[in-house]
Amino acid sequence: MRLRLPCVNRVGLIHDITQCLAKRQVNIVSLEVEQGNVFLECPCLEQERGQALIQALRKIGGIYQVEAVASMPSKERAEQLDAILGSVQDGILTINQDYMLTQCNLAAARILRLSLASIMGNPIDDSLAGNLFVLETLRTGKSFRNREVFVDSKGGYCIVSTLPLRNTQQEVVGVVAVVRDIREVRELVHKITASRPVTFADIPFTSTVMAQVVEQARLYACSDSTVLIRGETGTGKELFARALHSGSARAKAAFVPVNCAAIPETLLESELFGYEEGAFTGAAKGGKPGLFELANEGTLFLDEIGEMSVHLQAKLLRALQDRRVRRVGSSRELTVNVRIISATNRDLEKRVACDLFREDLYYRLNVIPLFLPPLRERQEDIRLLAEYFLKRFASKLQRPVQGFTPAALECLQYYDWPGNVRELENVVERAVNLVAGSAVEDKHILLGRRPPTQSVPVPTVRFETYETLHERLAQVEKIILRETLKRFRSSRRVGSVLGLSHTAVLKKLRKYGLHQPVQADN
Repeated sequence: MRLRLPCVNRVGLIHDITQCLAKRQVNIVSLEVEQGNVFLECPCLEQERGQALIQALRKIGGIYQVEAVASMPSKERAEQLDAILGSVQDGILTINQDYMLTQCNLAAARILRLSLASIMGNPIDDSLAGNLFVLETLRTGKSFRNREVFVDSKGGYCIVSTLPLRNTQQEVVGVVAVVRDIREVRELVHKITASRPVTFADIPFTSTVMAQVVEQARLYACSDSTVLIRGETGTGKELFARALHSGSARAKAAFVPVNCAAIPETLLESELFGYEEGAFTGAAKGGKPGLFELANEGTLFLDEIGEMSVHLQAKLLRALQDRRVRRVGSSRELTVNVRIISATNRDLEKRVACDLFREDLYYRLNVIPLFLPPLRERQEDIRLLAEYFLKRFASKLQRPVQGFTPAALECLQYYDWPGNVRELENVVERAVNLVAGSAVEDKHILLGRRPPTQSVPVPTVRFETYETLHERLAQVEKIILRETLKRFRSSRRVGSVLGLSHTAVLKKLRKYGLHQPVQADN
């Protein structure tokens, strides 16, 4: 039975209320006084006794009304507080000056891996109090904000903030500690800052060879095994790595790329594995998590893996084998669940033979090999890629360019693209900057290693030898065959370009003493 008694504030009012209850042998469960209200909780009474009590309370001087309520104010506030604490993802704990744990929400118990039933109302563990800066906050009255700490009960790192609780005399009587799981913080940062994910649908191609590679990669994405992407520079190794991540079960977690050739060896170790505060001169306060930790539950992409030093190769091998990492300057090992995708344009087998790359690491990384063909072996894709880049850069640079002239496309088709897709992208961007009209012409195609156009030299007329037309045409045919063979390096491709059968090309090569490239048609 819970009652609210609107009343005046007078001396002796509570005494009169208690006397009324005592006269009728009614026990008081709880009594709360607020400005202008008295709240009374007592055992449930029979209807007649209850009505008689209410009538007696109304006759007390200063009480305006007596009405039933659903709950006492303190219980209502406690339920609201529990609802608030239970709805937030951050862990919240309150500890009084006697180190007793007075509040702990489910999130805190989950993050710190504690049993809520066993810790509530008990003194907080000394180790946990030290990890959460509770002792220091109680002692100094200072608050701490977003400090990364290692929590023993969790066996991992958390982000901790504290706030001292003070009484009316400004004395510290307790601490509020807010705990965040560092993995959840990283996932939030990743969602906010991550670029649009790359999928296999974002890789443009029409060639059969690329169709086979993409189909292989789609199958590899479903696996959790380590992938080693091989290919020349500019073939799109990181693009495929991102697509593999997006197509995997780890797609919702972080994709963390690192170029092993771009970071000095002295820094790469701390970047990969992280470091503790004071591990070396210039180490950030509080330490720093490594890329393995940042990629936990996700994918770590090690680009240019062939450039990694032998010293770091040994540490990487240990991390792959044990699935545990240790920050520089720390004695603790952290368990990580990371899929490794690596890439290189180097001949790793040759580097293994020269003792520049560990053989055991090579086999650990080369579980699933993925070979990306160079652009010269997928010339059917050149036009598609060129038009794709043209549309993108025309929009970016706000140019009214709509396509290529036939001569410009011919320049692109007859170039061997040593820089592959990246070089093609740069050439198209350069052309869009140069063009003034609506179409890219051959004069706008500036190639890095060969002139924009290369006409076939025509032999001069030598009247003193009285060459026949057939002899002069044979000279031109030989020059055309030789120049075409230089560009395409395959007798089958030469036949396709010149409109000849493969057998006819081989006969003409023998006729003019031209040598077919070794393995060109394999």
